[in-house]
Amino acid sequence: MLKRIKAFAEKSPHLKKSLLKLIFRKKPYEARVRWYIWLLLIFPKYWKRGISWKSRLDLVPFNHFRLGRFSRIEANVLINNGMGDVILEDEVHTGVGCVIIGPVHLHKHVGLSQYVRILGMHHGIDPVLPHHFTPVKKAPVILEEDAFIGTGTVIMGKKNGQPLVLGKYCRVGANSVVMDDIPPYSVAVGNPARVVRVWDFVENQWVKPSEVAKVTSTIEPPTLYKPMQED
Repeated sequence: MLKRIKAFAEKSPHLKKSLLKLIFRKKPYEARVRWYIWLLLIFPKYWKRGISWKSRLDLVPFNHFRLGRFSRIEANVLINNGMGDVILEDEVHTGVGCVIIGPVHLHKHVGLSQYVRILGMHHGIDPVLPHHFTPVKKAPVILEEDAFIGTGTVIMGKKNGQPLVLGKYCRVGANSVVMDDIPPYSVAVGNPARVVRVWDFVENQWVKPSEVAKVTSTIEPPTLYKPMQED
C-alpha cells in the first residue's frame, strides 16, 4: 500500500506536498516527523533492544529502515531515511554521535566509531539560491561486511549519484573524508581518503599497494570472527 501511495504521490506534486505536511513538522526545513507518525508508525516497530533512548530517528513510513540482530545504535545517533532506505544488518555498531542519512546500507559486522557521518546524498551548488533550496541528489553509500570506520570520518555519496562502496574488511582512519570507493582489505586515511596499505594474503601482512602480490586477488581470506549466539 505504501509503495502505491508513494508512486502516485510522485506523479502528483499537490498530493506529495500535502502528504509531506502531514508527516513533517510545520517549522521550515524541519526534518523531524510529527508526534503521531512517531507514536503510531515508528515507536511500536523500531523502538526495541539495541536502540538508545537518546538517539534520534527521523523515519518516514514510505522508505525502509531495518536494524538487524545484535546491532546497536548508541546515544545521540541521528538516522534519517527521508531520502532513501537505511539498512543496518546483523551485528552492526554505530558509536555515539553518528549521523546516517540514507540511502545507506551497512552489511554485517560493520563498525562505526564515534561521530562518523555517512551521507547518501549530494547537494547541488547554485550561487543564486539559498543552500536549503538547492536540488539534492541521491547518492547511495554501501559498507560491505566487516568494514570499520574511525572517529570523525565523513563519508559522502558520489556526485554522479552512483553507489559509493567501501569494500569488505576495509579500515578508514580517524577524521578522513571518503568521496570514492575503497577496495576490500585495505587501509585508507586522509582528506580525501587514499589507500595506504592493503593486505597481502601471500605474505600474510599489510603492505603498500605497490608491493602487493598479483596472485592475492584470487585467494579467499579466512573467517576473522565468530557470529554471536542467541541468549
